[in-house]
Amino acid sequence: MIIAFIICLFCFILSFIVSKQKIFSPAVITSGVWSIVLLFHLILDTKLNILTDKFLFAISFWVISFCLAALIMQSLHVNRSAVVPSKLARNIFYYVTLITLPFFLFKVYQIANMGISSNWMTAMRLVTVGAVKKVDMEETSPFYIIIWFVSYLIELYNYSKENRKRVFILLAIYLFFAFATMSKTNFLTLFFGSAFILYTKKIVKLKHLLVGLAALIAVFIAIQSLRSTSKDNKSHYVHDMITLYILSPDAAFETIKPESANFYGENVFRTYYALKYKLGFSNEKPIKIILEFVNVGVVTNTYTILYPFYKDFGLSGVIIWGIILGLFMGYIYSKGETGNLMLILFYSFIIPQIVMQFAGEFFLTNISLNIKQFIILCIPFLITKYNLFSRK
Repeated sequence: MIIAFIICLFCFILSFIVSKQKIFSPAVITSGVWSIVLLFHLILDTKLNILTDKFLFAISFWVISFCLAALIMQSLHVNRSAVVPSKLARNIFYYVTLITLPFFLFKVYQIANMGISSNWMTAMRLVTVGAVKKVDMEETSPFYIIIWFVSYLIELYNYSKENRKRVFILLAIYLFFAFATMSKTNFLTLFFGSAFILYTKKIVKLKHLLVGLAALIAVFIAIQSLRSTSKDNKSHYVHDMITLYILSPDAAFETIKPESANFYGENVFRTYYALKYKLGFSNEKPIKIILEFVNVGVVTNTYTILYPFYKDFGLSGVIIWGIILGLFMGYIYSKGETGNLMLILFYSFIIPQIVMQFAGEFFLTNISLNIKQFIILCIPFLITKYNLFSRK
């Protein structure tokens, strides 16, 4: 494990230098995340199943391939003129947010009164993770939530005295959504999306981000306490959260058999198979997004970002997809670095997915959501670029 930690740490230092100390570089995030995870394994007594060379080799190859590919792509960027978002679209997105807020409030009220749990926060959480069969997850994360977040990010990037009130209203609305769904992922999305934009505009520095991250951890502990149905074991939340949410996926990865997919790329290409099934071109049902639980010292159903690549294609799949995703993330980030505001905002969406790779693979799993986000994000910029709806 020490060797794997040294490899990840070396990749972090190299990425940090090559990226000119930009901490939001995909290579810096990836190598930094795994350096921290392996450090926790070294210093904490977790009672988890012992990690073997199976995981350590896989994660070492993943970090090396991803970081090198991302850094290569970052070095190839070319400066181009940026397009600003349409003021008309910004106004439409903002008022759509205000109009759709009552619909979400009504959904929350309905779920809280369904009798799923005596704790309405627990009920919201169960619906959010798809644990209640009679209620669809779309109930807690409807399509218009994407518009809320796109509107917030655009207004935050264009923050001024004129739109200051609008920024805080949108922030409050999305905070309420994150709190109502009891989802750490939604808080992570809001935090890292906001932090990246403010860091890009040089409004916040590294020390501010560290303070914000500490506050975020405190929020997570509070959420865990609020949605818990147990009144007995309320102590050691930090240690338990690190073990369960950050470290247990590594032990769970050890239970995966390489190249054990039932059909070609059933995990990596799940969206393709799901689309074929929905359109009636196939009778093969796509695999479930929510994976099976395993006991590895604690019970978990997260297997790190390596799961789909390793299960479908083995160690070679880990390396190949590390290169593919490294090139893609590096491209998006590098275009943002040249001043492409549309890709700066899109990268704000996918940063949490890069950060959360210690738990699972979220970019390909949520590819349909990412496409929706990108399409909605493009609208204000396309209106400006092609002078749509302008008087001539």
